[in-house]
Amino acid sequence: MATKEKKLLIVESPAKAKTIKKFLGKDFTVKASVGHIRDLKKGRGKKAFGIDVDNNYTPDYGIIKGKEKTVKELKEAAEKADVIYLAPDPDREGEAIAWHLKEALGLTDEQANRVTYSAVTKKAVLDAVANPSRIDMDRVNAQQGRRVLDRLVGFNLSPFLWTKIAKNLSAGRVQSVAVKIVVEREREIAAFIPEEFWKISADLNKDLDFNAELIKWKDEKFALGNKFAQTSDSVLEIGKILRESDFVVKDIVSKESKGKAGAPFITSTLQQAASTNLGFGTSRTMQVAQRLYEGTEIEDGVHTGLITYMRTDSTRIAPEGIEEVRKYIGEVYSDKYLPETENSWSTKKNAQDAHEAIRPTSVYNTPEKIKPFVTEEQYKLYKLIWERFVACQMKPAIYNITTISINANQGLFEAKGRVTIFDGYTILLKDSKKDDDKYQDLPKVQIGDKIDLNKLTESQHFTKPPARFNEASLVRALEKEGIGRPSTYAPIVKTIKERGYVRLEKRAFHATELGMAVNDMLQQNFTNIMELQFTADMESDLDKVEHGQKDWVKLIDEFYKPFLEAIEVATEKAEPLKGRPYLGEEKCPKCGKGLVIKYSKNGAFLGCSDYPECKGLIAMPGEGVEDEESERYKDEKCPICSSQLLLKTTRYGKKFLACSQYPDCKGSVSLDNEGNIVTLPKIDMDCNKCGKKMEVKVGRMGPFLACSGYPDCKNTIALDKNGEPVILPEVEGEVCEKCGADMVVKNSRRGPFLACSAYPKCKNAKPLKKDDETEEKEVKE
Repeated sequence: MATKEKKLLIVESPAKAKTIKKFLGKDFTVKASVGHIRDLKKGRGKKAFGIDVDNNYTPDYGIIKGKEKTVKELKEAAEKADVIYLAPDPDREGEAIAWHLKEALGLTDEQANRVTYSAVTKKAVLDAVANPSRIDMDRVNAQQGRRVLDRLVGFNLSPFLWTKIAKNLSAGRVQSVAVKIVVEREREIAAFIPEEFWKISADLNKDLDFNAELIKWKDEKFALGNKFAQTSDSVLEIGKILRESDFVVKDIVSKESKGKAGAPFITSTLQQAASTNLGFGTSRTMQVAQRLYEGTEIEDGVHTGLITYMRTDSTRIAPEGIEEVRKYIGEVYSDKYLPETENSWSTKKNAQDAHEAIRPTSVYNTPEKIKPFVTEEQYKLYKLIWERFVACQMKPAIYNITTISINANQGLFEAKGRVTIFDGYTILLKDSKKDDDKYQDLPKVQIGDKIDLNKLTESQHFTKPPARFNEASLVRALEKEGIGRPSTYAPIVKTIKERGYVRLEKRAFHATELGMAVNDMLQQNFTNIMELQFTADMESDLDKVEHGQKDWVKLIDEFYKPFLEAIEVATEKAEPLKGRPYLGEEKCPKCGKGLVIKYSKNGAFLGCSDYPECKGLIAMPGEGVEDEESERYKDEKCPICSSQLLLKTTRYGKKFLACSQYPDCKGSVSLDNEGNIVTLPKIDMDCNKCGKKMEVKVGRMGPFLACSGYPDCKNTIALDKNGEPVILPEVEGEVCEKCGADMVVKNSRRGPFLACSAYPKCKNAKPLKKDDETEEKEVKE
C-alpha cells in the first residue's frame, strides 16, 4: 500500500494556521512564519544599506533577529514534507514573504507551490490548494523595489537630518510627504483670518410650525461676501423691515430624488468609516479586520474566516458574493428591494484591483449570529462591513423634495422638506448623505398663501479655518493624491506618530515643532521627493513593475543617482536648524533670559539662550500628547492616589498605564496584548526568602508574584490559571550532570521542571521525578 504524501502549508499568522489546519485535515502540517522572516541587512562598505549599489542594487538579505527559531522549525518541517505550499497573504507583501520563505528553505521553483485565497473559508482554501501556481516574481520585484527605495532614502536622509537638526531623527520616502500634508494644513490654520457674515431665519406657521432662511435680499444672494450680510447694522435694519412685512408663498417646487447606498468597503473607506462611526484609528481598524479575516469558531464548532481580504482598493464583488446577497435580500426584505441587475461602482484609475471589495464571506453570518463568538470591537467592525455590503446591493431610497419660496418685502426666503416615497436601502442602513438636518416637515400651502411670522432671528457667523486631519481624512488625502497603497496606509500613519512629527489631540492631527522643522529642511533641499506628484508617480511606477511593464532596477537607478547628488549638495550647503530664538512669552525658568528652540529625537524643547552658562530647560508649550489610544483610558484612575492614568510604553514595546503624578506616586495598571486592562488578583503573602511583602506583577507569561525587596531579593512565585500561588518544592541533592551545579525547580506553562542553577551558561533542564511532583502537590495543599 502506497504511503500518503506528507504536505506542509505555511501561512503568515498562527491564528490563520489554526483555522486552516481544521480545513485541511491530518495529511497536512500547517505552520506560520509570523510575518516576514528576512529583511535587508545593515552592512558596511559597498553594501552599506544592505544593498550593493554598484551591482544593480542587489539586496543583501538576512534572517530577521528573533526569527532564527521560526526558520529552523520551518526548515525541519520542510525536510519532512513531500509537497510544500506557500500561503502568505494575497498581496505584494505576501508574495514577497512567499519568495523569502522559498529562498530561506532552499526550495526550487517547482517545489514552491504558491496558493492564494481572498477569504479564509474551507471552500476557498481547498480550491486554492487544489490549484497552486508559481511565485509571481513581478510582484516580488515590486515589493523589493519599494523596500530598496525606502532603505536608500531613509539611510541617506536620516544622517543628513542628524547633522542639520538633531541626532537619531529619521525620514522616509512616503512618510515625509504625509508629514508635509499635515504641516501645510497646520500653517493654513495658523494663517487663517476669519470673516464675519450674518444669517436671517424666520420661524413661520401655516397650520404647522416650520423654518425658512433668507437667501436673497434685493435680488442679491444673501451670504458671505454680500454687502447686506456683512455687518450687523445692515442686518438689523433688514430685520426691522422684515418684521413689519407680509410673508407670502411665491412658489412651490417638488422633485423626485434618489439616494444610493455607498460602495462596498475598500481599505481606505473602511478605515474612514471605522474612524467616523466607531472612533477606531487606522492601525486598530486593520488589527481588528485581520482577526475577522483569519476567522473564528462559530456555531457547531465551524471555524471560518468572517470577511474577505481587508487590503484592497477595488469595489468589485465576486459573482458568488453577488448571488448570495441578492438571495438574502429577497428572502429577508422581499424582491421589491432588489434592483433588476446588480449594483456596481467604477474602480479608481490607479487601483491595483487585485482583490475584491471587503465583504462578509457569507451574508448569512449576520452580525447577531456571530456576536457570541467575537469580541465587542470585532462585532462592531463586522456589523459595519456587513450592513454596508448588504445595503450596496439594494435599491436606492426615493424621496420627494419640496422647496417653498416665500416673499417678504424685498427678501426671498426658502424652506425645504423631504418625504420618503420608498425607503430602499435605508430600511437597513441610514442615509449615508447625513443631510436630514436640511429637511423638515412642511405644511400644505398654495401660491399666494399668507404665512404667519412667529419669530425672526439674526445670527452672527464667522468663516472657519480648514479642518485638521484625523487619521481617516489623512488616509483619504493620501489616497486622493495617489500616495501609498491599501497595505501602507496604516503603517504610514503609525510611523509619523511614533516619530513625533505629528501628534493627535482629540483625534485631530497637529504638526509638532519638530515635524515642521524636519519638513522645512527636506522641502528646501529635496523638492522632488517632497512633491506629492513625484511620490504618486513613483507608486504608479511600482505598479508597472508589478504588472511586468517596468524593470525595478532601472526604476531605482533613475531615482538614486540624482538623489545622491542632492544629498551631497544639501550636506554641504544647508544651514543647520538649531538654536532659533523662541518668540513666545516664556522665559528661562532659572535665569529669566530668552529661550531658543532645540530638538532631539523625542521632539522640540526650549533651552536657555545663555547655554552653557545656564542650563535651564522647559517643554515646548502646547505639545502634550493625547492620541487615540490614550483617549481610550481617559476615565481610568490610579489605583493608589486616584489621579489620571497615562498610557506609557516600556523599552520592550509593552504598553501599560502609569500614574500622572509619577515619581511621587508609582501606581500603574497592566494591559494585555489587546490593550484591555488586566485585573490582577489580590494576594496577601510574604516572601519565603526574605520576609517582605510579595507584589503582583505582569510579565510576558501573565501575572506573577515578585518580592517588594527587589533588587536585593529577586524571588518570584508563579500563579496558576486561577490566580493561586504555585509554591515549588525545593529539591536537595540534585546536581547538573553537565556542569556539576545545583539543580533548582522552575515553572513553565507546562508545569514545574528541573533547571541548572548556572543558567544561562548551562541550559540543562529535565522533568521532575514523580516523588518531586507529589511533594509539590502536598506543599500546595
